[in-house]
Amino acid sequence: MNIIKLSRTESTEPDKEAMKAFFDKRTNKHIDLVKKYCKKIENFDSDRFDGLCDQAKDHDQSKFEDPEYEPYLYVTWSYKCKDDGKKFEVPEEIDKAMNEATNHHVISNKHHPEYYSDKKVGLINRKDRDKPPAEMVDATKMPILSIGEMCADWLAMSEEKGTNPEKWADKNVNIRWKFNDEQKDTIYEIIGEIKVDEEEK
Repeated sequence: MNIIKLSRTESTEPDKEAMKAFFDKRTNKHIDLVKKYCKKIENFDSDRFDGLCDQAKDHDQSKFEDPEYEPYLYVTWSYKCKDDGKKFEVPEEIDKAMNEATNHHVISNKHHPEYYSDKKVGLINRKDRDKPPAEMVDATKMPILSIGEMCADWLAMSEEKGTNPEKWADKNVNIRWKFNDEQKDTIYEIIGEIKVDEEEK
């Protein structure tokens, strides 16, 4: 059964093995980058962030397990195609599974603000998972180690994408996720002090 629709400019349809290979390579690289930035953050302030590297040792492991693994093959491939300027469309049922997997991921992992919300649904924008949902997510219960891991995640993504973590924070802090003043100050302190490395080719 064909479950991937590609634009006419694509000459070949990616198979599941290609998707799996890319997912494994990209996700493992991301995890390594997160651990690198966790180490930088813990070294930056060992009193406040003692234990951060230990907490991050299982970063994003849920993506390799059900119910996240299969849908995240499509999530990751979708981002790849977007970065490559290629069209990638999936049927509605696959898109639904991608959103459900994303929701499962953010409520199951401490480095996501949604983990600390009293709500467990309506946390993801179904049209664009990188934009705020209808209602701001309350992250005011998020502890400092998880704030540190979240910032390491943002720094890792910035290195991978060549983007600015402060711009990402400006678009999301107290817009997508509600933080208290101390949390907000900590976020901007970390991403202001820890510099993003240039991506190693």
